[in-house]
Amino acid sequence: MNDLLLGKLKDLKLSGIIKSFDLRVEEAIKNNFSYQEFFEILINDEVSNRRINSNQKRISKAKFPWHKTLEEYNFNYQPSINKRFIYNLATCEFVRKRENVAFIGPPGTGKTHLAIAIGLKAVALGYRVLFTTANEMLEELYISRAERLVKNFVFPFHSVYCRAVIYCNYIF
Repeated sequence: MNDLLLGKLKDLKLSGIIKSFDLRVEEAIKNNFSYQEFFEILINDEVSNRRINSNQKRISKAKFPWHKTLEEYNFNYQPSINKRFIYNLATCEFVRKRENVAFIGPPGTGKTHLAIAIGLKAVALGYRVLFTTANEMLEELYISRAERLVKNFVFPFHSVYCRAVIYCNYIF
């Protein structure tokens, strides 16, 4: 790729095409792609790159303390937890229906793991997520109220789509 083309792709912020261009040119020559086929492949690379970047940004903004999945959760350790129900929550249908979910129970039962896993599923479905505990939310509200900045407290939660999964060990 020449510098002029590279500069224009950078100006247009087409980093997915920049990353794959040389490889795709080789493939196009080798497989005798038409211009349209070549262009479609480049556009698909760009779309894929943007989806990956968007997903990574949402994960970063969610502030998950760890990366946990439902597949890693040991349902045998907590037989009282209904596996089918948890996997149904992971579809995020409750978010679309504007329903709330709260995980409440003693420490060590997997509430954090399940909340993170469902949050990651929500991110994968395109929802914005913010991971926080009830304690952190109440502390922020208390500080905001004391400083008369309740708008500053509510705003981050207002912009999050998946704000329905809450887990509680205890509240001070």
